[in-house]
Amino acid sequence: MRVAEMSPGMFAWRKYPEQVDKELVRVALSDARLKKSWVVGSHDKGGWLLTPAGQEFAQNTGAVHGSPVPSRSNQRDSRQLDRERARLMTSAAYERFLTDGIDAISSDEADAFFRINVYVEGQARERKITRIQNQFGNDPVLADVVHQLAQRALRREHS
Repeated sequence: MRVAEMSPGMFAWRKYPEQVDKELVRVALSDARLKKSWVVGSHDKGGWLLTPAGQEFAQNTGAVHGSPVPSRSNQRDSRQLDRERARLMTSAAYERFLTDGIDAISSDEADAFFRINVYVEGQARERKITRIQNQFGNDPVLADVVHQLAQRALRREHS
């Protein structure tokens, strides 16, 4: 419904242009996930989430069309984001990153950074990592460690 508000008619039925065609939306989201890696998730597993590449595309496209992606300015969201940033900056992974570098961080510490463990696999793993990337991927202090640990955590498999 949000997409229909942002792009009227793009996902509408031909015969009933005021109605959203869910199949068009599903196909577009599936293509964005499989072909472009712009989203993670699915309609039946917690919904969809933009990846950092998807956020960049949305920002660029929104700027071109004059409708930038809305930012979170809610006070509650802001407090939650501040708490999450503080958690990341006091994590063992971040402290080790500062003192010994990225290679000194264990796989378990990297997983803990994203609040996952070796048993969190597949889309659930990808969603949790992507959420942190979206929130802190442009943070001047955390961006470097977030991106490097995200690559490592995405490659880790259940052992």
